Amino acid sequence: MELRYALFALLVFGMAFAGISISDYTLTPSVIEPGASGVLEITIANTGTTDAVESVSVTVGSATALGIDRTFAVGDVEASSSVVVSVPFTAEDTIPSGYYTVSVRAIGRTAEYYLGSDGTLKSSKETFEKTATLPVQVVEEPVISISLSEESVEDLTQEVFTFTNDGGKAQKLKVTILNSGIGFLNADQLYVAELGESESVAATLDARGATEGATKLRIYLEYQNELGTQMNETKEIPITVKKAEGNFVFVQQAPIVTGEDESLKLTFTNEGNAVSDLRFTFSNESVRFRGLNEFKVGSVGAGEVKSLEVPLVAELQPGTQNVVLSLKWVEAGKDRTGTITVPLEVVLDARVGVFLEAKPAPLQAGGEHTISVTVSNLGSYDIEGTTVEFASDALTLLTIQPQQYIGGLESDDFSSVQYKVRVGCVEPGTYPATVNVTFRDASSKWVTVETEANIAVVSPPQEEGSAIPLLFGLLIIGGALYWWFKKRKKA
Repeated sequence: MELRYALFALLVFGMAFAGISISDYTLTPSVIEPGASGVLEITIANTGTTDAVESVSVTVGSATALGIDRTFAVGDVEASSSVVVSVPFTAEDTIPSGYYTVSVRAIGRTAEYYLGSDGTLKSSKETFEKTATLPVQVVEEPVISISLSEESVEDLTQEVFTFTNDGGKAQKLKVTILNSGIGFLNADQLYVAELGESESVAATLDARGATEGATKLRIYLEYQNELGTQMNETKEIPITVKKAEGNFVFVQQAPIVTGEDESLKLTFTNEGNAVSDLRFTFSNESVRFRGLNEFKVGSVGAGEVKSLEVPLVAELQPGTQNVVLSLKWVEAGKDRTGTITVPLEVVLDARVGVFLEAKPAPLQAGGEHTISVTVSNLGSYDIEGTTVEFASDALTLLTIQPQQYIGGLESDDFSSVQYKVRVGCVEPGTYPATVNVTFRDASSKWVTVETEANIAVVSPPQEEGSAIPLLFGLLIIGGALYWWFKKRKKA
């Protein structure tokens, strides 16, 4: 709309003093879809205050596929008056999406009065021609519908939102819930980068603040059409909110490692009435107990808090994953059942092994050696961007940088880097060394593993026979001194 007003502001400014002007227009609908019809209404005004503009005609033209080319005979337009010209048109089915310009040309004549040489008032006809360019947006609009996998909503319910589009492409789709007391768990909205024909997004609905009963889930959609024009609409989907008996809260206390034998540490709070014989199982096939068919919590009083350790194996992707607990309990003498969704933080079994080897071996005080550092990936997933940093107070690195690059390591793979070192003039013994291995795990998190190692240093070897030359040297020096003193005494 801003473009429309800017064009006409310029148009009116340039034609304010003309006898005829194209003063306004209206396009219905504001966006034309391929194969659809529309009406362009153009206002032709006579800006003069005394004379009529005669024999006005209007010519409208644009791209052939828009189907709007017309010429109209309007007739006379009286002074200070206007007339509206309606131009119906139908765009072709195959017209490409885009912005089109519609040219409008209005032609008319008006009388021009002047004083003749004989002193009498005379008149002549003057022709006016005015043009304008109008923007028209042609695009197939998205036609979006939404369906839910679950129409019955409890406090926390896993839902699959299926978005179906029967129109043009929708981009940057943002989905927000407008209901009071209902929202997405741990998120304020859903996002779909591009919606073609259909897209499904899993999310957990949090209806703990909603009132029980039938209602409508009000979903607000914001998106862009194929041309980038921002659009929005609100959808309403009938749902039923069911408040299950029992009000339980499970909170994870420490992350668990995927694929490992783990003890899931949970804090359980009973925010409802006292219950007895509370038990639960996992609905997710990727999570299973170790040595149990179900986990028994037992009796829990109103407001009571318990710490639980659940033996399990979770074959889940790293990150925060929602698991569903199926619960059974007795409340007020009646058997109850229900489900609850618990978000779990899952991490990788990111483990590496480090092995040191010296050449030549063993390390000798004051000697120069090559230390090979071998890193092995002991985890179940590949790692990337692996670097190694080696240091020890007993050694001086002759390698330019203490940090060396290995790169990617598949599970059970290994690789080595070498360091040129000089051993300090230290006493024989064992000295500490540190190896830091930094890598990016399968969840794209950077991990640093520090390994402490002990290195043994021995004394440099003594050269064989080194005492004999020294002894001969001392004997020679002693003989020379004896001969010199004896000779001197005789003299």
